[in-house]
Amino acid sequence: MNCFVGETERDLAAAVAAWSAGLGARISAAEKAGAIPREVIAELGPLGVLRMSVPEADGGLGASAVAFALVLEELAAAWASLAVGVAVNSGIVIGTIVRNGTVEQRRRWLPRLTDGSGLGAFALSEPTSGSDAASLRAAARRDGDGWVLDGRKQFITNARYAPVAIVFARVGAPDPRKASAGITAFLVPLAAPGVSVGPAERKLGLRASDTSALILDGARIGADAVLGEVGKGFALAMAGLDGGRINIAAQSIGIAKAALRRARSYATSRACASRSPRSRLRSTPRGCSCFGRPGCAIAASRSRAKRRWPSSTRARWRSGPRTRRYRRSAATAICASTTSSATPAMAARRRSTKGRARSNAW
Repeated sequence: MNCFVGETERDLAAAVAAWSAGLGARISAAEKAGAIPREVIAELGPLGVLRMSVPEADGGLGASAVAFALVLEELAAAWASLAVGVAVNSGIVIGTIVRNGTVEQRRRWLPRLTDGSGLGAFALSEPTSGSDAASLRAAARRDGDGWVLDGRKQFITNARYAPVAIVFARVGAPDPRKASAGITAFLVPLAAPGVSVGPAERKLGLRASDTSALILDGARIGADAVLGEVGKGFALAMAGLDGGRINIAAQSIGIAKAALRRARSYATSRACASRSPRSRLRSTPRGCSCFGRPGCAIAASRSRAKRRWPSSTRARWRSGPRTRRYRRSAATAICASTTSSATPAMAARRRSTKGRARSNAW
């Protein structure tokens, strides 16, 4: 994966940021209604956002994972609910079809997932299997020249907007020796007989992002609906979720940027105790309940540090015999980044802390 950001990636992110800046008037109403307007999804098609992860040979942009992460960051800064829908569609669903789909499956579904007519869904979770996805109960059985699926999927993003969902169901009886045995991925059109969308979840946040149940009651699909190989669906699901974690991290940074921007604007405009905002900020002590400038500086620098942390360092931090050393190095890097934006007194304290850390051998 290309871990460096070039001009092309920055231009794409800037174009999306400029477009998303015009969404402000529609966001509040959409969040109250609990749905992303269809016209907003339709605008994403010509913009090219939905086909970023599609190879050029299939009519997409063939953009890098870094470019897609930057675009999600800008979308999340403007409207987190929309960023979630795009991440599932263009990251997990399209990515899974690109990696595992046949030529015919790619030709049939990729255009419908990129033209703005809908957003794809990834149906793995069930009422009794969330983090333990291998214990799913949805069943698939052969019936003539096709398949019949039965089960209920829960907490499915984009269910109401999806032309197709990647549904995971078990073929055959469960094997106590291997929990994931028989799990198979199917491309299920939401218009197929026996497929229905259940009630949407009532959430505290991200309300416009659809999270609904997907009900399979004798759902009939063709023999060509199998994605990948029969019985190999669990590995396919885990690979899709791996990429999804990168996209969630990008959205988190975008949300943090927007929150910091609003907090800073509030801190520099709110009058307190008959003093102007600027004079109040200059005199705000550390630890005061008022939103002071040092706190904003720390938050901003930590956000930048997270974006700069190289992927190779992240990989070594997660595993290997020197895990604690890399963990300490990461903390030191964030501390150094924070020092550049903090007050002189705070910088001195951090230098002192870093010196003590070096003296303690791990």
